[in-house]
Formats: sequence, structure tokens, C-alpha cells
Amino acid sequence: MIWDEVLLTIKDKISPYEFDTYISLMKYDENASRSNLAVFIVPNPYIEKWIKTKYTQTIADTFELHTKTKTEVKISVAKDKQNVKNSRQKVQRHQNPSLLNSQQTFDNFVEGGSNKSALIIAKSVAEHQAKLYNPVLLYGHTGLGKTHLLYAIGNTAIEHNKKVVYITTEEFMNEWQKHIRQGTMDTFRDNYRNCDYLLIDDVQFFSGKGGLQEEFFNTFEALYKSQKQIVMTSDKLPKQIQGLEERLRSRFEGGMMMGIEPPEIETKIRIIEQKCRDNQINMEKDIINFLAENINENVRQIESIVLKLNFHHSVTNQAFSIAMAKNVLKEIQKESNEEISLEKIIEAVAKECNVKPSEIISKSRISKIVQARHLVIYLTRTLSNIDSMGILAQKLNMKDHSAISKAFTQIVKKIEQDEQLKRLTQNLKAKIQNEKTL
Repeated sequence: MIWDEVLLTIKDKISPYEFDTYISLMKYDENASRSNLAVFIVPNPYIEKWIKTKYTQTIADTFELHTKTKTEVKISVAKDKQNVKNSRQKVQRHQNPSLLNSQQTFDNFVEGGSNKSALIIAKSVAEHQAKLYNPVLLYGHTGLGKTHLLYAIGNTAIEHNKKVVYITTEEFMNEWQKHIRQGTMDTFRDNYRNCDYLLIDDVQFFSGKGGLQEEFFNTFEALYKSQKQIVMTSDKLPKQIQGLEERLRSRFEGGMMMGIEPPEIETKIRIIEQKCRDNQINMEKDIINFLAENINENVRQIESIVLKLNFHHSVTNQAFSIAMAKNVLKEIQKESNEEISLEKIIEAVAKECNVKPSEIISKSRISKIVQARHLVIYLTRTLSNIDSMGILAQKLNMKDHSAISKAFTQIVKKIEQDEQLKRLTQNLKAKIQNEKTL
């Protein structure tokens, strides 16, 4: 069985303690899995959350290494096994290429001032297909709940016996390329154009992909003319997506666009309280307030910190305290900084600014490349453990540490003065840090 091979590889990558405590408890559901999906059952919600937080990407990468196929990893608690099977049967019946997360619904979405309007619109389209808002584009930084709302729309629509397709833009592209190679484009189009709801994540990744944009435009038109519901998410507004064809941009902007803002303190408190309820954690109010005031707005990172705090509580058998919370925050910050490499920062900035990584480390003076280079300097100084400006200058092919210092001062000033650049920088920070908490 493929899981046995994957298991051996993972065992060599992590510590024996981590393997015995978490990975060894995973049961591979061969019946629910398929070529691009690996489904696992774990004994309790704590193990489920911890594995999702720390190991999902490692498991997915290892499956891809062995199968040569990009694999999605799904993890569920044992008591929900029957629900997982039922959900999968609905998905198969609806020809959905990607499983909806049945755990993410409107009931457990934490409402606040930052997301209230988006929640109202999501509930409206879930109950009334293509009646009031179509298409819908939810936009905002990574980790603010856009995908949760997509799942909630899909789960509600399925309850109303609607045919739902949820997919990421990357999965849409992979499916498109596969069917082109196999000469089965009619099947591909049937899958995506004969549904009641098309829910598509991360449409900013259509950027610069001409053939894929044409296919999605035709899919969009077919669904819209048939009064089918289209809901999309993006980390930026259509006008900010470089390399997006004008006809797609106009379609995206022609419906309801609604932003989700970072949660304010009160919403973060409610999110932490919800995560504590989900994981059966009993935490005092003052500790919850301290966490809300000292962690960033990324909802996924909030969940990761709550889980790690509970882990320390379980291992040490000590009561939750602000001192423990401070130590966990320091520990996570240190881990995050150690894991964020210059290469990852360059890759993220290059993708966001639509330049090549090789251009960032070149001596080019083209303005957009210079700005991308300066963003790399800013993010490296604020997110990573590379303290030496001399080393950074060497890696970026700049003159010396004084050139780095000058560039850092310039970009800090520009970020303070330019609201759009500030949002771009915040988005980059969220994306880079979010990779460490998934």
C-alpha cells in the first residue's frame, strides 16, 4: 500500500517522538482515497488539529514524491468517519473534483465587524442561487476566513440538493492541463459547466496564464448565462492582479466584490474562544485577552498558537498562564523566523510583484525590480534570522551593508506613505508566515 511507503519516508524526516506521538496514529482510508487525494482518520480532535497544523504539507509532498501526482491531504476524527464517507458520496454524485471541508460551516464561522458584510452575502447566495449577487468575489489577506465561507456556502447548498463544485485555481489548472493531454476536454467542461454552484479559490493565480484564462472565461460565461452561482476568492482586487485579461477583470468586477478585513481585538477574542470550544480547552479570560492583543490577525495562526499552548499545558501538566502564553509566543516566533529563508522570501515577492527571482538578485535598475528587491530586504529584516546586512548584500548582489541599510530606510518610508504598498507588504507577510502554520 502506498501509505506504507510514504510512512517510511516520513519516519526519516521527523523525530521519533513526533512520529510515535502523531503520525503513527493516522489510519489511511484506502476506500475514500484516490489518485490525487489521501484521506486519513485520527483518534481525536487534538491529534487532528496538530497534524493539520504541522504535518499536512510534509505528507502531501511525500505522497507526490512517491506517486508523481499532486495530492491533497484530508484528515478527520474517527467518530466522524461515517460523516466523511457520506460527504464523499455527495461529492462524487455532484462530480466535485475536491472535497468540501464539512467541518467549516456558517455555524462555526466567527462573525465580527471585519467580516460581517461578507458573511451576510455568503449566507444569501447559499440560500438563494444567483438571485441577488452573482458573481461574488471575496477578497482579503491570507488566513482571514475566505475559504471557510466558500466551504460554508457549499455545505449549505449541498443540503439543498444543489450540485456544487469547489476547487482551487491551481487544481483547476492541473485538471485543465491533464484533460488537454488526454484529449478529454469535453469531460472537463461537463464537470465545471453543469453545476449549480462553482466555488473557486485564489483566482489571483490566473495571472499571466492566457490559455487557462480563456478556458475559465468560457466556463464563467456558460454558468452565468444559465443563472448558476459563481463565488470566488482572491487575496487582492481584480485591478491589482497583474496579467489578468481585461474581459475577466470586467466579469469579476461586474458582480458583488466584498472585502474581509483583519479581525479587530473583539473578534480575535471570539475566535480564540471558538477554537478553545472546538478543542475542549478551558482557558481563563485574561489569557485569552492577552493572546488576542499579542498575536497577529491571521486566523490560521491564531488556531496554531492555541493548539501549541494546549500542547504545553498537556505535556507539563501546568495550568494555563500568561507566562506560559508569553513563552509559547516567543517559541513560535523563533521557529517561524528560523524556518523563513531568503529564498522563500524572494520567491514570494517575485510571484506577487510579477518579476523573476533572478531579476531580484540581478543589478537591474528597472523600477519594479528595484521595489521588489527592497521588499525582499524589508521582509528579510523583519521576518527572518539573517542579521548580517553584509551577508544579505552579498546574496542580493548589492555593494555592501550600507546599500542594504539605505534600501531598508527607503522602503520603510514608502510603506508608511503608500497605502497600497502597505497592503501589499501586509499580504506578503501573511502569506510567508502562513506557510509556517499550515
